[in-house]
Amino acid sequence: MYRPLAAALLLPTLLAAPACGPVRSAARPPTEQGEPAPPPALLAEARSPVADTPRLALGPAAAEDASGDAVATNEATAPLPLDEGKAPPPTHDVPRSSPLPNGLYNPMPGGVMAGYRGDTGLDIAGNRQPVYAIAAGTLDYSEPGHTLWTGPGDTANTVRLRLDEPIPYRGRRITHVWYAHLSALQHHQPEGAAERIRIAAGEQLGISGVANGSPHLHLGLLLDDDVTQYWGTYLLEDQVREVLGGYRHRQRLPGMPAP
Repeated sequence: MYRPLAAALLLPTLLAAPACGPVRSAARPPTEQGEPAPPPALLAEARSPVADTPRLALGPAAAEDASGDAVATNEATAPLPLDEGKAPPPTHDVPRSSPLPNGLYNPMPGGVMAGYRGDTGLDIAGNRQPVYAIAAGTLDYSEPGHTLWTGPGDTANTVRLRLDEPIPYRGRRITHVWYAHLSALQHHQPEGAAERIRIAAGEQLGISGVANGSPHLHLGLLLDDDVTQYWGTYLLEDQVREVLGGYRHRQRLPGMPAP
């Protein structure tokens, strides 16, 4: 369930992002293994210390608030079994988000464009919100790890999705989408699995979580089949907002439509 924003978001401002795709340089460390610290308290009133990082219940085990919004429960569940590369259940049985005006699917309905310019991707603020695929693709992995944010208050599940159709961006191609800090996963697939799970556009991937005390999703767009996440291989915060449809900083994504 999404909670309203505090009157002001406490977000630091870094140097402005370049006007075009960042220049490749091996001097920067891979962000997938060491993403810079998220800003403090994206949602002050939504902060809730997490003693551990349990796998939260999804689907039928989720509760609902008075408005009918799904709310992840604190019930720990056993790790989800590997799907052996078979297609997920029929999409009409799988929670899905709606398309944005530009045709990509909403990654976290009701979330707020947060983070800071120059970040290695876009932070979308929200407290334990469902997270969805922005386009169709195949899972590279969906499992714990692939981030240095693994402290006692961090939820350390990540998903990397290889897109079926790359998204053109200023002469380059967005080929992969990286979702970090998830508190729960819809699928479990280790990196290097012989067969991989197919994902429909708008299909639910998990539930957002917490990193550095801030409840949010980190959304990274990776370029030209380079998943090292060195400088120049991903879009910066303002560029991700541009790809999603030109959303402004602190602007809210559309919510889920009424059933």
